[in-house]
Amino acid sequence: MKPYFFYTLFLIMLMGCADPARIAGFDSEKWQQDRKGCQGQRSAMANDFDTIRRELYGRPEAEVKDILGKPDAEQLMRRGQRVFIYYLEPGSHCNERNKLSEANRAEVRFNALSKVSEITYLRPVPGSK
Repeated sequence: MKPYFFYTLFLIMLMGCADPARIAGFDSEKWQQDRKGCQGQRSAMANDFDTIRRELYGRPEAEVKDILGKPDAEQLMRRGQRVFIYYLEPGSHCNERNKLSEANRAEVRFNALSKVSEITYLRPVPGSK
């Protein structure tokens, strides 16, 4: 029984040392530093986000958090689905913390298996595909 315990512990420690998920060509650090898009950096990165959007499909929640950071807001839906909201521009949410604003945002929907199933915008991003 003891050898299995040590092997399991070793595997858990090994998985904890993995590098965070990243997507080539996307500056995750810059995106994450602009919490809620209030500094305007995400506005400049909107086309970059649109370029990598399809690469996020099927990724688990933990990887999305590695790439995009903690969501600006979160909605719980029926059937175990969740939506992470990432603002793309400044808006009233910058001053009113617990309210959604009409600023443009990306909505990342997770299915019941916690994998990205859909990404939409409140309003289309200029130049989006």
